[in-house]
Amino acid sequence: MSPGDLLILLAFVGALAATALFVPALRGRKSGLAGWVFAGHALLLVASLALLWWLFLTHRFEYDYVAQYSSRALSPALTFAASWAGQEGSILLWVTLAALLGMALLRQPGVLARPAMFFVSLLQSLLMLLLLVRSPFRLSAVVPQDGQGLNPLLEDPWMVVHPPVLFLGYAALALPFALGLAALVRQEYKDWNRVVWPWALFGVVTLGAGIVLGGIWAYKVLGWGGYWGWDPVENASLI
Repeated sequence: MSPGDLLILLAFVGALAATALFVPALRGRKSGLAGWVFAGHALLLVASLALLWWLFLTHRFEYDYVAQYSSRALSPALTFAASWAGQEGSILLWVTLAALLGMALLRQPGVLARPAMFFVSLLQSLLMLLLLVRSPFRLSAVVPQDGQGLNPLLEDPWMVVHPPVLFLGYAALALPFALGLAALVRQEYKDWNRVVWPWALFGVVTLGAGIVLGGIWAYKVLGWGGYWGWDPVENASLI
């Protein structure tokens, strides 16, 4: 097992443990240890993402994912951005951003934050199942001298900016969902709108910004004559 796979496995166990430890919060009880466990989960994810970036920047082609999406010919910025060019790296970026936003939710006052963390931890566990199946740290039996590199359409400065903003929006919209479920479980409807509004606004703004950046990128590179008529991924994001 590679160090990256070990970090992902430990982060998955941390997400499961945090989910279990936040169960008492659904009944209005204290769950002090749960916050620390979730913080450890977030720290493990940050470490695994940082490790993936280091593997890309140092051209460690013995890792399948690195060899598949990067090459020595790429600039440092595009080599860095290649880490989220595939499914495995995108999900790792997504789940790490969601963990950091979960840490921010933990600091929010009120009666809904900790019950909502049960659902955030559960979502983290489900997302991390995908990383256990499709790990970006899978080693190759044969080490190539160079990688395959990016798709030529992705070799653009927008590749550095657009996907992280988009995935930040995806991650942010999980928090209004979790707060809504927490309000239903706890039957705390009075302050729900006030608590959820900043997170909903942040999610809509970031996801909207990501969609606009993707539209500009498509208009510039592909020249298909439209901003939102080009890609079902962007259309799904807008909806």
